[in-house]
Amino acid sequence: MIKRRKRVNGYSLVELLVATILFTIIAGTVFSLLLSAQLRYRGDSDVTAAFQQANVAIDQITRDVHSAGYPPPSSFAKDVVSVNPKLVALPFSWSSGYPNAPCTVGGGCGAVPGDYDLILETDLGDGNGVQWIRYSLQGTTLMRGITTKTLDDPVTSTSGAVLAPYLDNVQNGPGNKSLPIFSYTPDPTLSAVQPSYIKKVDIRLVVQSAEPDPQTRQFRTITLTGQAVRFNPND
Repeated sequence: MIKRRKRVNGYSLVELLVATILFTIIAGTVFSLLLSAQLRYRGDSDVTAAFQQANVAIDQITRDVHSAGYPPPSSFAKDVVSVNPKLVALPFSWSSGYPNAPCTVGGGCGAVPGDYDLILETDLGDGNGVQWIRYSLQGTTLMRGITTKTLDDPVTSTSGAVLAPYLDNVQNGPGNKSLPIFSYTPDPTLSAVQPSYIKKVDIRLVVQSAEPDPQTRQFRTITLTGQAVRFNPND
C-alpha cells in the first residue's frame, strides 16, 4: 500500500520575505503621505492665521477711518468750539503746529500722517469724549493706542505706554519691502493733501507667517489691501 504524505500548510521563507517587503513599501508610502499632509496643514494653518490677523487689523482701521472727524465743528456753536476745542474732532492729527498750523502730507507734516504712522480723532461713544487713535509701525510690529484728546502735541500724547502691539510680523517697513501701509487721497474738491482734507485712506499690509513653512523652510507672506473712506464732513 502506498502512503500519501499530507502537505503541511504554511508559507515559505521566500513568501514571507516578499510579503514583508510589500508591507514595508505600502506602509512607508502611507506614512510619507500622512507626514506630507500634516506638514502642509501646519504651513497652511500659519498662513491662515496671518491672513486672519491682518484682515482683522484692516477691518479695525477701516472702522476707525469711517468715524474719524466725529463730531465735526458744525455740531457746536462757534463760541463753544473756541472755548472747548477738545470737543471737536479733526479727522486726522499731525505734528508739529497742531492744530493751528496745517501742513501738507509728505511735505511738512513729518512722519504723522505718513506711510507708517497715522493718528485719527473721533468720539467712540464710550463716554470718554473725543479720543486719539494711533497706528504706528515700530520694527515689524504695528502698534495701536487710544487716549483722550488734549491740547498737547498728538504725537507725544500717543507715544510710550499708550501704544500696544496690535499686529506682528508686518513686512512693510523701511529696510525691508519699503511698502507704505497708508496712502492718502484728499477731498476731490481740494488740491492740497492736508490732514484735515484727507478723504480716503488706502491700506496695504504685508504680513509674514509666524513660523517657516515645514516643507520649504521658508517664511510665507500674504498681502491684504483695503480702502477706508471718511464719512464725516470737514466743518
